[in-house]
Amino acid sequence: MKKSIAIIVMLLAGCASVGSVKDKPQLYDGKLQGNHSGLARCVVDRLQADSRWVIKSLQHKMWEYPDISASEIYAYALYSLPDMYARNSPTNPDAVIDYSAPQPEIRAYTQSAYTGPEYAFLLLLKQTDATTVLATLKGNKYESRIAWENLQACTSPAIKPK
Repeated sequence: MKKSIAIIVMLLAGCASVGSVKDKPQLYDGKLQGNHSGLARCVVDRLQADSRWVIKSLQHKMWEYPDISASEIYAYALYSLPDMYARNSPTNPDAVIDYSAPQPEIRAYTQSAYTGPEYAFLLLLKQTDATTVLATLKGNKYESRIAWENLQACTSPAIKPK
């Protein structure tokens, strides 16, 4: 009797953590020149124009938090999105796909544990003063490195963010 109860408890404990999303490691951070919303738009535009299929196929969600002067970009791989079907998958040649850039969603900032689908990377851009942004990037090494390179390109004097 005690063995069966112990086995049931162990199975339930194991099943409880199956659907949870683990937080990704922080890979990059730094202070950059620019505006948080302009830099976020520039990074997403550059990622969507990238010719590498792993990067081009990422789906982006953008949020702006006016209460803390910050922007957040989540990039998701196609397999991690629960509502991705063959009819709208970029890998399907017959699909009806919306290639327009994602529009930022305005939200109030609440710091809580992330519960969404698994993301490839998360870029948080927080305005520290009129001309400086604190950038924090966490996620998978490959996608994060490319996103960080694009962020740095957006802050260079030769390329002006929109």
